Amino acid sequence: MKIAVAMSGGVDSSVAAYILKEQGHNIIGVTMRHFDNEKMHFSEDEGINRAIIDAKNVCEKLGIPHFEIDVREEFEKTIINDFINEYKNGRTPNPCTLCNKTIKWGAFADKIFNKFDVEKIATGHYVRIKYFDNKYHLFKSEDIAKDQTYMLWELTQNQLSKTIFPLSELKKSQIREIAQTIGLDVAKKKDSQEVCFIKGHYSNFFKEYLNPKSGNIKFKDGRIIGKHKGTVFYTIGQRKGLNTPWTSPLYVYKIDAIKNEIYVTDNKEDLFKKKFSISQSNWINFPYNFDDIFVMVRYNSKPTKVKEIIPKNQNRFDVVLTENKKSITPGQSAVFYKDNELLGGGIIEID
Repeated sequence: MKIAVAMSGGVDSSVAAYILKEQGHNIIGVTMRHFDNEKMHFSEDEGINRAIIDAKNVCEKLGIPHFEIDVREEFEKTIINDFINEYKNGRTPNPCTLCNKTIKWGAFADKIFNKFDVEKIATGHYVRIKYFDNKYHLFKSEDIAKDQTYMLWELTQNQLSKTIFPLSELKKSQIREIAQTIGLDVAKKKDSQEVCFIKGHYSNFFKEYLNPKSGNIKFKDGRIIGKHKGTVFYTIGQRKGLNTPWTSPLYVYKIDAIKNEIYVTDNKEDLFKKKFSISQSNWINFPYNFDDIFVMVRYNSKPTKVKEIIPKNQNRFDVVLTENKKSITPGQSAVFYKDNELLGGGIIEID
């Protein structure tokens, strides 16, 4: 089988390419150029340039061709603009989930299939894919600590039908051991943690692209008790950085971006909710029976048991939990599971 491996320059996608080649597949490595280093203030040897160089070097080592696909225009229009607009509206987005659907498995994959005669694309994600009951199913990976199903809830059946995840049964320690054994320079390369197109702290990006303005910090009863430095610097549940004297700790529990106001409370209970809505939902496998269904409201958050998922319209649902959950944040992804299976998800809305 001819397979295009989406290579990020990291150890995971590098070993994915190696494994597929060892299995006898015809492999090419493809890296997406999705932003400009200079525009995002990375040096020549950082950011996307570093990723492309590392991916190319790995391909040379493995003896497979390497190609670069330009998706900068699509990435800026879809991901960066959405990221900016969500923060402008007082929400806290997760750009990686949107990128997976619209760029990695969207514009990038489309260009790969149009340009190269390949049957599948492969990535270094830690996730298991299975096909039964006439549909594709996604399950958490063998290495639960590195599982990435949360980031893939927006993928469609069509996108999954074209995808291979070679690392599904391996643990991170095994991946690094393989890379070291075959002499890959990226064997000890650190995992990326932050948003890929932002260098350093988010505040620098916000100051450049969002022009944040100071406004009032209000107590939950409407009293003005301080000043904030811009709503984009705050998220629901935040405690640090308020710089507002009070007799007890304060927490952000509401952001009104239109009025440029932050509302705070000194009662932690105000941060807990048992019900919220999701929009832009995508179901890989909708749970018609809600027994043992759990939801994660942030990446790596503790799963919370779901009591009911109630349809409101085609893509919007009300979600009722069996217990109160802290800091459910508009703009974040709510992702649903049954045992180790990813069922789907949506974007959190607070009415």
